[in-house]
Amino acid sequence: MVIAQNKGKIKFKILISLILFSINPFACGINLGFDDEDIIPSLFENNNTPLSLNNINGIPLTAFHILNDIQRTRLQKQISDLCQRVDYTYSKLSWGKSPCFSVPWKFDFVSELGRPLIYWEFKGQYLDEEQKKNVTIVLGGVHPDELTPIHLAFKFAETLQNNPELYNNAHVIVAPLVNPDGFFSNPPKRTNANGVDLNRNFPTATWNKYAYQVWVRSKVKDKRKFPGNFANSEQGTRFQGDLIAKYHPDKVISIHAPLAFLDLDYEIPKLLTLGKLTEQQKKARSLAELLSRSAGNYRIKDIGIYPGSLGNYAGNERIIPTITLEMNSSNPRFVRKFWNEFSPGLFKAIKYEVKKHQFADLGSSNFGNQ
Repeated sequence: MVIAQNKGKIKFKILISLILFSINPFACGINLGFDDEDIIPSLFENNNTPLSLNNINGIPLTAFHILNDIQRTRLQKQISDLCQRVDYTYSKLSWGKSPCFSVPWKFDFVSELGRPLIYWEFKGQYLDEEQKKNVTIVLGGVHPDELTPIHLAFKFAETLQNNPELYNNAHVIVAPLVNPDGFFSNPPKRTNANGVDLNRNFPTATWNKYAYQVWVRSKVKDKRKFPGNFANSEQGTRFQGDLIAKYHPDKVISIHAPLAFLDLDYEIPKLLTLGKLTEQQKKARSLAELLSRSAGNYRIKDIGIYPGSLGNYAGNERIIPTITLEMNSSNPRFVRKFWNEFSPGLFKAIKYEVKKHQFADLGSSNFGNQ
């Protein structure tokens, strides 16, 4: 009986020692050969563990680092799996090696099928952190049956990654594949895994009243343009909205095909009466013209806005110049041609400065007086 009790006590002490060692090896009197102020290195570079967890009174927290590295490994594997699938799809389209592995993507959202919704942030080295300006969001792959925009967005991100001078004094966020589930469908489709058009699902002011009605009453009732059962229901929609809320962009460029025009959505508050164009309106228009000239005087066309569209959500309601670049074909054979045609304008556009929300306060105060 005494022996059994002693064994139980020994096991308990061993268990307690292991727990203490995982948290603080010094509690067990073990010298690991580094000073108190040293931090156990992560398995990855740029460890993102908060400083308060890294070192409390000079004590390394080994367990936190292990858990952090396990989490980072899991996230990196998700991105790696996605890029391998992108590579495979690229090979099927005869596009060669994809640029996916060239950028250290991150993600905050996953698709309905669990795929990471990747993006990366490019910040010019001379950018003042306290006065962020000239923020551009570039979106690709919203409608993945439009194949050519996906390659353009990936290639654009890869080129920025390899040439930091291209975004000096600028801040660029690129999300090349907003709808991976649609891209990996066979064949690729416009909608996401739930059959929802991500460009009809934004929570705009008129969505509840008109989005479903507009779709039902259309001549075709095209399933490819189904707005969803309620606004902001889809991961891809929330992902785009989160980027806008997080980075407060001065301009948004969304790449599509095959309608062959540039569409600028940028409205002032409807109840605000203005005469001549303001300086900010002129700059927004000049941005569209810059892209047009860079692509051989590409046509600019105003097609209006839809309930739940990005142009309505960002351009109309949030007063952010929002440009839809519609290339003239979804044919995968034209990706190199389109890169040569449109990339020069994109590189100019990210450096083009538009003052942020110049009359947002004026608009809200005017509404309050109505």
